[in-house]
Amino acid sequence: MPLRLLQSLLGSTTLAMAGVCEAVGEIVRLSPMVIALRTDAALAALADPTAVPAGEPARMVVEKFDALAQSSVAATLEVGLAVGRSLTERRLPLDAAFRVTTAALAPIRSRLRDNVRRLGHDQGEGSGRRGG
Repeated sequence: MPLRLLQSLLGSTTLAMAGVCEAVGEIVRLSPMVIALRTDAALAALADPTAVPAGEPARMVVEKFDALAQSSVAATLEVGLAVGRSLTERRLPLDAAFRVTTAALAPIRSRLRDNVRRLGHDQGEGSGRRGG
């Protein structure tokens, strides 16, 4: 394999690897935030059971299964694309693995971002009500 071709293949693989690292880093950063916000809401519910939004306890469980299903579908679709790319382009198998991983992590990242936004917003409103 010519060196120039290998260098270009490694460049795309490096970018795909960076995408996986970025996704994992965001998940590692946001997960403790969601846990802390939900723990705070659970502790507030001990003092005032009406403080918990309706359906929040069930939502915590259901959304995990939903994100898992979306991740499975995204990874499956990306595997199909990887097979197609392998037939039409020269790609390293490692590049395909990174792309599949990034696709599988995307729904989880999105759900974490939504939770931080939603739970953080709810906390801000709650603290405003207590202070006023």
